[in-house]
Amino acid sequence: MKSFLINLSLLLVSYSSVRANNGFTQTIRGTVVDAVTAFPLIGATIILEGTNPPVGTITDADGVFVLNDVPVGRQVLEISYVGYFPRKVENLFLTSAKELVIEVKLEESTIEMEGLGGYSAHDEVPNTGLKWRK
Repeated sequence: MKSFLINLSLLLVSYSSVRANNGFTQTIRGTVVDAVTAFPLIGATIILEGTNPPVGTITDADGVFVLNDVPVGRQVLEISYVGYFPRKVENLFLTSAKELVIEVKLEESTIEMEGLGGYSAHDEVPNTGLKWRK
């Protein structure tokens, strides 16, 4: 009786996970490029939103990424890269018939900074009482 209940519970758990995504998965592949120059962005991060633990990948030397075993249906990707504004690509409709191929263009972000202060050989190192050496 105990083994029957264990088997029944395993069957129900596996059935519910199959019903959640119909058991079908597909591949999303694409490229991530600079919006102005179309230069490929190496090492950009692609995350499938709503996954726990996070599911994602990074782009290769040609800016190309492949994300396998994505459940079919509507998906959202979050793409980020250092020095660029992050971008969310929504309403990607993934079907079991064929993989989805996309191109994502990221816009460069700029940060304005005020002038940086420097120290001369005669200044003290802040909060130490020491002086810089030449």
